[in-house]
Amino acid sequence: MGTKKAKNIVWGLCLAAVATFTFTGCSKKDDPAPSANKITIKYTVTATGVSEMDNLDFSAQAGNHDASQYGAPVWKVNGDGQGNQDNVVVDDKKFLGSTKTYVLETVKAFDFGSLHVDCTNMDGETIVLTYKAEINGQVQTNETATIVAGAGAYSKNFTYKGQ
Repeated sequence: MGTKKAKNIVWGLCLAAVATFTFTGCSKKDDPAPSANKITIKYTVTATGVSEMDNLDFSAQAGNHDASQYGAPVWKVNGDGQGNQDNVVVDDKKFLGSTKTYVLETVKAFDFGSLHVDCTNMDGETIVLTYKAEINGQVQTNETATIVAGAGAYSKNFTYKGQ
């Protein structure tokens, strides 16, 4: 008697599983195809007034929905290829020298990209940040920020995708 009851329970669970897969997995409407629109990205970042005590990062990312950016060139910084890095960072140490402006641009079109700006002025001179994002040749973001010593952290995140 107990074996028959167990078989009925297992049979009922199997039937429920088959019904679930049938009704949820076989709809007539397919999922929409991902957008084929890709974007080219060019970020221009400038920082003046940066000292060795300050914390500053400009971080740029780009990618594709199918992860095809891995193992292939993605970025140029001031015209120099960055290998197969899908994420490049320009930090405060780079702004201590004579170069105050960096141009980060993708080497081909991608599905999406982002720019992260983070700055903390620890002491001394006022830091002036200017950053511009051009997506497919059109300016999408163009901002200037002034960060005085002791004012706390300045942090901004921007994302861009093919339309």
